[in-house]
Amino acid sequence: MSPVSKDILKALTTGINAEIASYVFYVEASKKKGAAEIKSTLEQLAMEEKRHFQILERQHSSLITSEQWISLADVLKAKDLPEIGEEMSQRHKGLIDEVRKSTTIKGILDIAYRLEVEAYELFDGQAKKAQSDEAKKIFRELAGFEQGHMRKIDEMRKKYA
Repeated sequence: MSPVSKDILKALTTGINAEIASYVFYVEASKKKGAAEIKSTLEQLAMEEKRHFQILERQHSSLITSEQWISLADVLKAKDLPEIGEEMSQRHKGLIDEVRKSTTIKGILDIAYRLEVEAYELFDGQAKKAQSDEAKKIFRELAGFEQGHMRKIDEMRKKYA
């Protein structure tokens, strides 16, 4: 077995932080009175971001301990994955302040779209740079999740333009 690339571990860590930021954003946005109309969608997106965080966290852990990638199916079967706690939310105060200052649903959706584009670009870029087929596959799947979020949010942005 060859050691795992530091670049891959760094990309996973960056992805973990991006997913936490998105999760914190969606949770905070869903609490806004002005977003009541889209609250259930924001809560659903928060749960999806939490799951992405868990996928990345599990992959990172596996690469550190066994230098092996895990299939997404196996990751999703795992029990006792880490939770996103208050201490993680504290790291994203700037994002929370940004959503609190947003006064319209469109403004909230614009922030959400920006976060999804950033995550997509991260995962898509890693898929293109990855050396192993396993890494390419995982990063492509994660990029695909983010593209789905981008489409959903873009449709909502059109509605609230």
